[in-house]
Amino acid sequence: MQVYSMIFLCKGGPVYELFLLGKLLARPWYGYEFHQVLNAFVGPSRQVSWGTIYPLFRRLQTQGFIRSISHQTSEDGPDRHAYTITAAGKRRFHELMIEERKTNADYRETFRAKVGNFSRVDNSTRKSVIRSYLQRIVAIQAHTTQQYDLVQHVTTLNEDERTLILRAIRHERSLVEHEINWLQKEMAEFL
Repeated sequence: MQVYSMIFLCKGGPVYELFLLGKLLARPWYGYEFHQVLNAFVGPSRQVSWGTIYPLFRRLQTQGFIRSISHQTSEDGPDRHAYTITAAGKRRFHELMIEERKTNADYRETFRAKVGNFSRVDNSTRKSVIRSYLQRIVAIQAHTTQQYDLVQHVTTLNEDERTLILRAIRHERSLVEHEINWLQKEMAEFL
């Protein structure tokens, strides 16, 4: 098992590692390119800083998963380094593709990163990824149903508070039901 620094865990965890290693399977990448693409991936609600990217590259280099293959000196900014994946990095990529962490606040982003890398893995791995995600979503669906039933019977809540909590739970349940339908429709070929 790999040991991760607390900073890395707080700043994206293995999803960024998976994303980078997947990109490097296709071709070498410069750090600034990866920074742009990763920010596009995480979306407008979250921005990935250079304070996350540089430690990620350094850690992956130290662990032997990537290596620098070129260095360009820049007069108007930081030097540019191109990186490529190593054989150990390819193995790590495949480990991350099949890894299922029980507690993962970024489970949706992790799943998107995995689906985005389906062209780089076999059908068995694809099926495993989808089944694991579907199990997680079904568990969340069961949890929201239990929470809904529980909140309906809590006697210490006033009706306004109960109504708003139930609305929030219905929202989560609606998202989960949509994901289950999407998985069954869009990913049926892999199930």
